Amino acid sequence: MGNITTFKDNLPAHLQNVKLDDFTKAFTSSGGSSKRISLRGRVFRLVDGGKEIAKNTDPHLDVVIVNGSKSVQKKYFATDYNPDEAAQPDCWSSNGERPDAEVADPQADHCKECKRAIKGSASGGKTQCKFSWNLALVLKNNMAGDIYQLVVPSKSLFGTGDVDHMPFIQYAKYVAQSGYNLNMLTTRLTFDTDSDYPKLTFSNVAFLDSDDYDISVKQGESQIAVNASKLSFSGKKPEPTLPKMVAPAGSAAAALTAPTKRAETKKADAPKPKTGLATMVDDWGDDA
Repeated sequence: MGNITTFKDNLPAHLQNVKLDDFTKAFTSSGGSSKRISLRGRVFRLVDGGKEIAKNTDPHLDVVIVNGSKSVQKKYFATDYNPDEAAQPDCWSSNGERPDAEVADPQADHCKECKRAIKGSASGGKTQCKFSWNLALVLKNNMAGDIYQLVVPSKSLFGTGDVDHMPFIQYAKYVAQSGYNLNMLTTRLTFDTDSDYPKLTFSNVAFLDSDDYDISVKQGESQIAVNASKLSFSGKKPEPTLPKMVAPAGSAAAALTAPTKRAETKKADAPKPKTGLATMVDDWGDDA
């Protein structure tokens, strides 16, 4: 079973419980989670701050789901949608029911009434509004390590499968209806090799032991895990346009900023027509 490994896996025993000092803390990300798992090219890629730091080419990855959004989330992009970018969409909903209050141009009052969410509103019978589910994960082989955000795309959310290949919502219901929490067990993410695009299926591997479960709960309560479950966008917002300052009429500032008239240049006199020998030489040149 292959999994992503980082240099943290080789940490000597005497350094495993050392806390970050104030100097090192200055280089860590504050508040939100900038680390995520990308599915580009049907490869599990660890991305930190927009840069790929590791990848796993195996068709599956074992993780523990420590937190996540409570409902499906929705995003609408007026331009082409890129699932590997976290740029701000034109409209979005954190609860899948109505646009968030921060949306400047909501496409509808309620998501169920929105024309962007109707099948066929995009080419290929798809919807212009994209559905997803945010999860906060830790790698099973590095439980106390970094927390990663995984944005589960719509094709990996809905439908049904067998017990070893379920879409996320079916899998989550299967675990919940069995009386367990997702953070109690190892979840295996597997790429659907019959799909033309990155599509995940979910299955349970084993329950966590006591120590790993305690770590799982603690990781899920962290602010990074909470933030990873929320919609977040890194796209830059346009800079506000400031009004142009105008100096009061008649003031010294107005005099300094007033446009100056360009001095009129005297037109050069037209050249006098050539006569005599000069005219004859030019005429010979024209006839050559």
